[in-house]
Amino acid sequence: MKIFIVGKYNTFINALIQKFHKENDKIYVLTGEKYNGPKPHQVFEQYVFPYSGDSIIEILDSVQPDVILFTGAYDSNFQWHNVRNESMHYISGLINIIMSAEMHHIKRFVYLSSHEVFEQHSDALITPSEPVNATDYRGIALAQGEELCRHFNETTDLDISILRIDHLYKTPENLEEVNDTVSSLCLEAIKNGTATVNQNNTFSMIHVSDAVFGIYQFLHTKEHKHTFYHLSSSEPITEFTIAEEIRKVDDSVMIVDNTVGMKHKAILDNSEFNEEFQFKVFNGYEKMIPAVYKKMRKNKKNYKVEKKHAAKGFGKFTERMKALAFALIPFLENILIFIPVFMINNRAVGSQYFDRLDFFLLYVLLFAGIYGTKQAVLSATLSVAGYCFRQLYFRTGIELLVDFNTYLWIAQLFIVAMAVGRLRDSTKSISYEKDEEISFLNSQLDDLLSINDSNSRIKNIYQNQILDYDDSLVKIYNITSKLDNVEAGAVLFYAADTIGQILGTEDVAIYQIANGDYCRLFSATSDTAKSLGKSVKYSDMTEMLRAIQNKQVYVNKTMDADCPLMARAIYRSDEPIEIIMLWGIPFEKMTQYECNLLTVLSYMIYNSVERADRYLDALSTTRFIANTRLLAKDAFEELRAIYQDAMEKNFTEYTLLTASSDEDKTYEEWSNILSSKLRYTDYIGINKDDNVCILLTNSNLQDAQFIIQRFAEINITCTPVD
Repeated sequence: MKIFIVGKYNTFINALIQKFHKENDKIYVLTGEKYNGPKPHQVFEQYVFPYSGDSIIEILDSVQPDVILFTGAYDSNFQWHNVRNESMHYISGLINIIMSAEMHHIKRFVYLSSHEVFEQHSDALITPSEPVNATDYRGIALAQGEELCRHFNETTDLDISILRIDHLYKTPENLEEVNDTVSSLCLEAIKNGTATVNQNNTFSMIHVSDAVFGIYQFLHTKEHKHTFYHLSSSEPITEFTIAEEIRKVDDSVMIVDNTVGMKHKAILDNSEFNEEFQFKVFNGYEKMIPAVYKKMRKNKKNYKVEKKHAAKGFGKFTERMKALAFALIPFLENILIFIPVFMINNRAVGSQYFDRLDFFLLYVLLFAGIYGTKQAVLSATLSVAGYCFRQLYFRTGIELLVDFNTYLWIAQLFIVAMAVGRLRDSTKSISYEKDEEISFLNSQLDDLLSINDSNSRIKNIYQNQILDYDDSLVKIYNITSKLDNVEAGAVLFYAADTIGQILGTEDVAIYQIANGDYCRLFSATSDTAKSLGKSVKYSDMTEMLRAIQNKQVYVNKTMDADCPLMARAIYRSDEPIEIIMLWGIPFEKMTQYECNLLTVLSYMIYNSVERADRYLDALSTTRFIANTRLLAKDAFEELRAIYQDAMEKNFTEYTLLTASSDEDKTYEEWSNILSSKLRYTDYIGINKDDNVCILLTNSNLQDAQFIIQRFAEINITCTPVD
C-alpha cells in the first residue's frame, strides 16, 4: 500500500513510519517547507513543500497514493504560538491537500484530530457522534478541520475519515515534544523532585504504540462504517494517579496537590472502533508511565532548558532598532543633502551664470526620482523652508506672504515633487511585481524540477526492481537447474547452498523431520546455521510449527534467539518432510517477496529431490543386495563419495564404521541386526573390500562412540575408517 503522510517528523510520525515500513508499505512524506533534515531510510520519498502550494497537485499526480494521512493535531509544523497565523495556514493547507486529493481521485483521506475538540465536562463516555465544544483556539482550529473534512466527505467522492486520539502520550525525544500530561509530570519530577497535580481532572490516555497499531489496522481495513472514530483506552485516570505511578519508580518524588476549580471529566468512547476493527489496548498505564519516566530520567540531558530569554529579548530589540535605522536613513540623507543645497543656492543668487538655475527644484527632482513620493514631499517642504528663509534676508514676512510669485513657486515645486515621486513609486511597484512574479515562477520551476528528480529516482528504483526481478528469475532457474545435474543423493546438500545464493545469506540449514516432534540436521552452510544443534525438537517452536502446519513461511518477527529468522517446509503428500531454516537475513529484507521466493525455491527443490528419488527407486534392484537394506558395493562407494564431497565443502559431516563379528552371518542377518540399532537416516552397505560398513550421517567420531558401544553389547565390533 502507498501511504502519503502529511506532517513533520517527530516521535509519533516516526513510529507510524516504522510500523508501515515493517509491514512492507511504501511511505511518502510531505514534510512542509520548514524541514531541512535528511530523509529517513524507511521513507520511500519525501517532499519538502508548503501544504498550501501549487506543487501539491504535481506531487499527488506523481505518487498516486492509496491513502493520505493528514496528521493534523500531531503535526509539529504547527506550534500554535501565533494562533491566528497558524490557524490560517492550517486550514488553507488542509483545504489545498483535500482538493488536490479529490482532483486526482485518491481513494482515502484520514484526518487525525484529538480530544481537544471536547472541553466540556461529561460524566458519560463521549461518543464519536456527539457535537464538538472546543473553546480554545487550537481546539477550534482542529474542530474546523473536522467540519471541513465532513463537508468534503458528503459532497465529493473522496472517502474521508476523522480519527480522534485521546490524550496521546509517549517518550519525548526533546523538550519541544514534552506536550502531554505524562511527559510534563515526568519532566517536573526529574527536574524538581515534585509532581504538581490537579485531582479534579479525569481523562483517559493511549500510548503512542497502541495508537500506531490502531491507525495501521484502520488504514489496512478496506471498508469502514462511520466517518468519526475515537482511538482511546477509555480507562479513566487522574494526574494524581499518574504521579503515583511515577513514585513507584522513584519514591523520592513528592506529590504536590494543587487541586483547583470544579471537577472536569472527558473520556472518549472507543467501543465502536474496538468492535469494528478488533482493536485492543496492550500497553496499560501501570506498564508505560513508569517506562516513560525511566527513559526520560536516563536521557534527562535532552530536556534541559537553556536560559536564552534575556538574550532573545535583547536580540528582538536589536532587530527592531536595525529596522528603524534602515527606515530613517533616507530621511537623514535628505536632511543632510539639504544643507549644502541651501548653501549653494545662497551663493548662486545674483550670479551671472547660475542666477536662473533653481537648485531647490533640482534637489526635489533628485529625491523624488530616487526615493519616491515620501522623500519628494520632505525635500519640497525643506526647500520651501529654505526659500522663505532666504527671502527674509531682504524682505519682510508680510511682503513674502502677499507675494503671488511665492505661492506660484511653491505650487510648482510640490506639483513636480508629487508627479515625479508618484511616477517613481509606480515604476518601483511594477518592477517589484515583476520581480515577485519571476521569483514565484522560479520557485515553481524549482518545485517542478525537484518533483521531476523525485519521479526520476522512483522510476529508476522501479526499473531496477523490474530488472532485478527479471534477473532473479533467470538466476533462480540457472542455479536451481544445477541441482538436476548433481548426483541423485546429493541434491539436499547443494540445495542449502543454492538457497543461500538466491536469498543472499550464508547461513542456511536443512533439517529432515524424524517424527512429529523432532527433526535431524541434514546439511548446513555455516556454524550459525548449526546453532540449533543436530537434533531439534521443533514442536516446541509453536509459531514455526503453526506456520509449517498451515503451509506458510515462518518469519521470526519477535527476533527469538532460539528460532531461525525464516523457515519453510518441503512437503510430500501434504506432510512436511524437510524444513529449510535461514539466519543472517537483514530485518528489512524479511518481506513478503522473500517469503514468496523461499516458497518457490522449496517447490523447485522438492521437484529435484523427487526426481532423484524416482531415479534411485528405479535402480533399487541393482543398488541393494536382494532382501536386505545393504547397499551394493558400487552404490555404497558412490554414496560415500557424495558424503565425502559434501563434508569437504562443509555442508555436513559423517563417520564410516566397518562391522565385524566372531560369528559368520549372512547379508540378511547383518541387515536385520544393523537396521534395528541405527537411525533411519544412516546407511549400511558393502565397501570395495567386501566389508560390511555403516555410514553415520551428520556425526563425528565422538558421536559414533555411542553406536560403537551399542553394537559392542551384542558382540559386534565397529571400527572407524579414516
